[in-house]
Amino acid sequence: MRRLKSHRRLHLLLVLFTFGPPAAVWSMDLKGAQEAFLAVLQQIPQPETRKAFLTWIDETWIRGVAPTLMVCPPPCPPPPTTITTPTTTNTCTSDYSSGDTKLRKIADDLREIMPLNAILPTEQITFPSVGENADCDPSHTLHVDAFLYDEDMVDELCDTGELARNYCVDCSSHNTQPITYISHSASRERLAYVFRALLPPIPEDTILLDIGSRLGAVLYGAYIYSKCRRIVGVEINPDLCQVQQTIINKYQFQDRIQVLNSDIQDQGEVVRAADIICLNNVFEFFIPAAVQARIWCFLRSNTKKGALLVTIPSLEDSLQYIDCGFQYHEWAREISPHNPNITAPFDFQSETSEVKLYQVI
Repeated sequence: MRRLKSHRRLHLLLVLFTFGPPAAVWSMDLKGAQEAFLAVLQQIPQPETRKAFLTWIDETWIRGVAPTLMVCPPPCPPPPTTITTPTTTNTCTSDYSSGDTKLRKIADDLREIMPLNAILPTEQITFPSVGENADCDPSHTLHVDAFLYDEDMVDELCDTGELARNYCVDCSSHNTQPITYISHSASRERLAYVFRALLPPIPEDTILLDIGSRLGAVLYGAYIYSKCRRIVGVEINPDLCQVQQTIINKYQFQDRIQVLNSDIQDQGEVVRAADIICLNNVFEFFIPAAVQARIWCFLRSNTKKGALLVTIPSLEDSLQYIDCGFQYHEWAREISPHNPNITAPFDFQSETSEVKLYQVI
């Protein structure tokens, strides 16, 4: 589960080619581009002007196709032929841009299939009674899938009245509180972070397992951003399995992705073979606490030593209110992101703070 933030994410990709003197543009690294960008923002004190400027960047450079002349407007000369941009930086940016475009197309297709809240009638949602999300009352909590709807889209849905921003506390027009939006999928930015920054380089013979794959967001991210030879999603709901299979067939992902309609506790062989296991808060809103405890014990008994666990939220938070009979540090140790400084238009605070990486000991 992910609580969606109310602020808009600021995308910085390609902005480095917009600011600064010509001599600096062609040699500017990420840090220099960020500093130049912030310097420009500081010169725009009016909130409305700043908002319009950021909207222009988003619509022109991120969502649209930026005019070619704006990359180097006259009188800027072309870059010196003796200066070349490092191949690794260009490849990194290109990989993200290409991957995000593919994920956007998949999200477009899924929005045609799924209801607005991305919850199927055959799913049983159980709101937690303990822990951080115990305040998620059904009367003022909305499911908005982060893979299908980014925050700009959520704002648009609120503006058109398809989603509400607030709820009335006591049926008075003035005493209101913000509605809580939650998501059971990872956003596109979060997927890029997991596979491009959090995890170390993934060998081609890697087996990745996503437990509770739902719409398949992690599976598609793994396919696009990695060379894993086998990507397995285990999903107990047959209708969600069919949704995933529809996307897999359309985009011809079946050479590496497999979806199993099963309870994870019946897939011990798959768990034992997995090199990377993703757990995007798969249990809290779907399974009673006693069953969650059994599954965590099953996972501890069947994951192989050295396997990597990608969890959202942390294991500490997930197990805090579950009587599993063990502490998470007896099972796995937390490890730092492999490349936290990789260039990408992440909103690092909202997209990375909950994502944790562990290695089974």
